[in-house]
Amino acid sequence: MQKITVGIVEDNVQLGQDIRDKLALSEEMEVLFEVQNGKILLQRLSMGTIPKVLLMDINMPEVDGIEATWRVKELYPVIKIIILTVMDDEKKLFEALQAGATGYLLKDAKPHQLLNAVDEVLEGGLPLSPSLAYQVLAYLKGEKHVPKRPIAAFEVLSKREKEVMEFLKRGLPIKQISEELFIANKTVRKHLENIYEKLHIHSYKELIAKINGDERN
Repeated sequence: MQKITVGIVEDNVQLGQDIRDKLALSEEMEVLFEVQNGKILLQRLSMGTIPKVLLMDINMPEVDGIEATWRVKELYPVIKIIILTVMDDEKKLFEALQAGATGYLLKDAKPHQLLNAVDEVLEGGLPLSPSLAYQVLAYLKGEKHVPKRPIAAFEVLSKREKEVMEFLKRGLPIKQISEELFIANKTVRKHLENIYEKLHIHSYKELIAKINGDERN
């Protein structure tokens, strides 16, 4: 029998253990890992450890559950994410749904409720804390309007392009940037072309204006 693989993202050690204990009641569940925040989660996923379901806390250091959900769904859309929280919070609920979460439960949910929720998301369902069900119905009917996640302009750039941007911001010429990054001048120019295209700008002057404008916002 193929196991249902689960990852736990929880910064409270005791609560993390409680979740493990509930999952252990089912022979179908296998916990692949438990990490303490979204940053560590993304590092673990990048190593190839991909569970079917993530049980995600919201309030965590460095990268919280909402931001982690955004990033996971962008990079690994097949992963189902159930938010586990200590309180019903309508605002957080809608932020989580908008980010791509497929469930929202309280951490004090009974073991059978948690196990059923994992099964439900894998079948395409949306398990929810009962006290928030009516808000979700309104949301799904379009009576609630949640703004989409604001995407910072520079998020579209690759890691290397961002490095080039940092040197440009300091006023370094192409030759010096190539020396700092140990790459050829033509490679720096290619990165610069990509930056212009992705940011929809046409000159160095526009680029600097965009950098300065973004820093003021």
